[in-house]
Order: sequence, then C-alpha cells, then structure tokens
Amino acid sequence: MEIAEQLKRRFIQGVSLRAGKDTTKGDIHLTAHHLIFIPEVESGVSELWMLYSNVNTTEKRVTAGPSLLSLRCRSLTVFQLEFSCAEDCLDVYNAIDSLARPASLEDLYPFFFRPRALLPPTAPMNLESEIERLGGKTALRISTVNESFKVCTSYPEAVIVPAGVSDEFLKRSSKFRQHGRFPVVAYFHEPNGSILMRSGQPHCGPSNHRCSQDEAIVNATLSRHRRGHIVDTRSANTVVQHKDRGGGIEVEAHYPQWRRHNCSLKGLETVLDSHTKLMDACADTSSSMGTWLSRLASSNWLSLVTRLMDGALLVVQCMDAEAGCVLVHGIAGWDATLQVTALSQILLDPHCRTYKGFLELIEREWVLPGHPFSLRCGHTSGTSRSERAPVFVLFLDAVFQVMRQYPCSFEFTDGLLMKLFENAYSSEYGTFIGNSERERKVMGVAKKTHSLWSYFAQEQVEAVYNNPAYYHNASILTPSTAPPSVELWRELYLRLFHGTSNVDEALKEARQIKQRLDTAKATVAEKKKELDSLLKQAKEHGVIA
Repeated sequence: MEIAEQLKRRFIQGVSLRAGKDTTKGDIHLTAHHLIFIPEVESGVSELWMLYSNVNTTEKRVTAGPSLLSLRCRSLTVFQLEFSCAEDCLDVYNAIDSLARPASLEDLYPFFFRPRALLPPTAPMNLESEIERLGGKTALRISTVNESFKVCTSYPEAVIVPAGVSDEFLKRSSKFRQHGRFPVVAYFHEPNGSILMRSGQPHCGPSNHRCSQDEAIVNATLSRHRRGHIVDTRSANTVVQHKDRGGGIEVEAHYPQWRRHNCSLKGLETVLDSHTKLMDACADTSSSMGTWLSRLASSNWLSLVTRLMDGALLVVQCMDAEAGCVLVHGIAGWDATLQVTALSQILLDPHCRTYKGFLELIEREWVLPGHPFSLRCGHTSGTSRSERAPVFVLFLDAVFQVMRQYPCSFEFTDGLLMKLFENAYSSEYGTFIGNSERERKVMGVAKKTHSLWSYFAQEQVEAVYNNPAYYHNASILTPSTAPPSVELWRELYLRLFHGTSNVDEALKEARQIKQRLDTAKATVAEKKKELDSLLKQAKEHGVIA
C-alpha cells in the first residue's frame, strides 16, 4: 500500500491548536509525511509543519462533544489538537499512528524531500587531510582493508590505523574482536604523539584466548618508554560477565604495557529508563517543587552525564598528562565507546570546538564508525525497545555541560546541539538514516537524499548558530563534574515552558555588538594604514625628521 493510501482524510476544518499557553484556531492538512496546521489569517501565527516521524506518543480523549488529541514529540515539544467531533480526532490519530513509524527506512521523508533552493555540495570525509591536520603523517596511515565492507560490516571502507600495521594483521584482529571491529585510530595528540584508538571487545573468554596480530596492532602505538591505557566503558563486574560469555578485556599477560581502567557507564536499558523518567518529570506541571526535584533526581540522568564526562576526563589525563596511548572499548564499540572518544577529542582538540570542526567530529566519530542511529532512535516500526536508547542525546548533553563551563571556547551555541538532536530522530535529511555506512550505501542514501552537512554548510545557517563570545582557546578543557557543576539542560528539556525567545534576542543583540566592534576594528586598521602612509610621505619630503 502506498503511504498516501493510508490517509482516510486529507483536510479537516475548525481545529484548535494548543502549544504551551497559546491556543490558535485553524485547519489541518494531512500529507504522506506531514501534519500541516494552517492558522486563521487574522491570528498572525505561522503555519506548523510537523513530520509524523517527530511524534513520539499520542493520547486521545474522545467524547460526544469536543475531542482532544495530545502529541508528545521527539523534539521535546507537546501539542494538543481540539476537534469539534470525535470522528475528526480519530482520523488524525489513526493517520499519525500508521505513518509515524514506517516498516522500511526507505519510506522515511528524506527519500522524498526536495529542497526549494539548491544546497551546497559536501565532499566525503577526507582522512588524508585529517591526518595532516593532526600532524600524524609519519605515525598513521589509511587502510582500505574494509573495501566493500568485507572485513567489518559496521566500519567504513577506509579507516585510520597505526603506520606500521599491515592489512593482514587487521583481518586477523577482526576475527578476535566483537563484530569484527578491530582497533582503529580516532585521534592523534600532536603535543606528545599519543594516540587514541577504539574497537570492539576482545574475544578472550574464560580460557584467555589471544591473538598475536591484535597484540601487535595495539602495541604498534607504543614506544619503548610509553605505556598504554585500556579504558573499558563497562564496570568490572560487567566485564567478568561478558568474559564468561566469550568476551571480556585484554589479558594483562598478553598486553603487559597496558594499564586497565573501567568507566562503569550504564547499558542501553538503564539509559533509556533514565531518559524516560527525565522526560516524564519535565512534562510534570502539577507537582510541588519538592516532588518535581525529587523526580528529577530519581531519574539519575545527570549522574549518567557525569559518568560520561569522567570517562572523557580519564582519557584526557592518560593522553596529555601521562603521554600514554589509549584504547577505548565496551562491548561492540559503537555506543558508549563513541561517546567517550568523541567527548575526549572536544576536550583535547580546539578544532573540534569550532563550528566546522564539531560537525566533522560528528561525522567522523558517530556516523562513519557505525553508531546504529536508526535502531537507537527507533526510526521504523520494527525496532524493539531493547535496541532503543538516547545514546547520542547523552553525548550532546555532556557537550552542553562543557560549553556551559567554557562559554567562550566554542564557536557555536547549544542551538547547534539541539538541531543535531532533532535531526537524529526526525529529519528532512538522510545523514542519520541507517545503522552503518554499508546500510546507507545499499539504500543509496548519498544519491537519493540530501545531506544535513550541506544544510549546515550554508553561510546563513552557520550565522544562526554562531557564538558571538567565542575566542580561540588552545588549552585543554577540564570541566568540573562536581554535583553543583552539572545542571539540567533547560533549553532542551524544558523548552516547552521556557522557550528560547529571550536567549535568541540576547544572542541577536550580542552578534550585532560584535559586528559593530569588528567594523570599528577594521576602520581603525584602515585609518592606521592611511596614517602610516602619510607619515612615510612626510619623511620622504622632509616635513618631519
């Protein structure tokens, strides 16, 4: 059945839309992918275009008189639609219920979206340029051992590895690591030459199996006097449980130069439960302040954010203060592992705190390494609860906490983080569709959809997220994780009640002030140039000595 054929009605008149404290009357148009609310002309309110995929839950209250439909969106907004009759309410409810989660990824809106204006083209991630930027030309190389995804189905076709490691060793290591995810380089710390790697867990098992090729890859990052650190994102007890099932952590006798650490980051189910409790607390407007704060604390969400920040700070300590190489992994190496390696780079590398550098980081450390976005974000109806978890949201929240403590060290505002969050769950663009590069290639995502990176590459879009207080800070960031230092991200989780108008106005004014300051500086520089020229002429003509 075609998508449009699932719509019983296309047009419904006389609907009231409630958003926050405001109520607007208008009409609803239902398309194959959107619910469009068209307000009455005299209201002065803009049209609302809502993708069905943005709807998280629906709740209907059908009566003989006016009927109410509540929509809780993945963008953390809530809308209520009031209909004059029950039939209209049920028709809209059924349309959203059948179209919000399609059975196939290829039925998602990005495969049908055609922008009005031509978006600037974006080139694929250039790993050669990244190695050169990091200063690792002699220590690193690019391997295409995974061409056609024949070694690891969740890795991209080209990966960065230590220079002295052969492709044959990578193939052997893939058989020893979870899902074939052999150790690859995520970052090169030029000040001391330390290397950050990530992988899946080793298949050591209770018998302490080993792989000499894997040991050679990991040890290839070390020199005679350099030690390494294995940062396992799991707790020690969890590692033991996985070892009994054939996984585990690198055996000390086989990796003697490597010290082991445990971050104790929580699993998918705990993260999902915590986020659900947080969302329920944030939507609660009837409880007392004490009850609300208690619900917020019992969600343990800020504790999860703190644990992630501590994990990244551990990597920073190992790489910078101790000049050691680091290997990060958990089970598969595509969830908590990516959280830690990406956040670590933000703390270590000032380039990752620029607008362009941060977007490159998201592509390099989340999209290309195979974070299963479609599973974790529940893009289709076939995704089970055990596969869903706000892993990417947890990372963005941790980035926000760092930005809040270092407000002038980021070239962008948290509005960019919120835009990425929204597009991960529901988007016009195909960037976050699928669970790996292989899946996206099979579906033809690059050819059939438009890239979110092209949208962000537009000058007028970059200007929206520009931080007027930014200055280049080459220092390594070490944010505090003490309880008073980690706060609820109000602009995201309480956006329904707080809105962003005051923040937007303040940013607009700050940008105008910065623009005037830049203009004044340019004028002063030009006048100084003219003065220098006049002084030179005066000396040449003997007017002054």
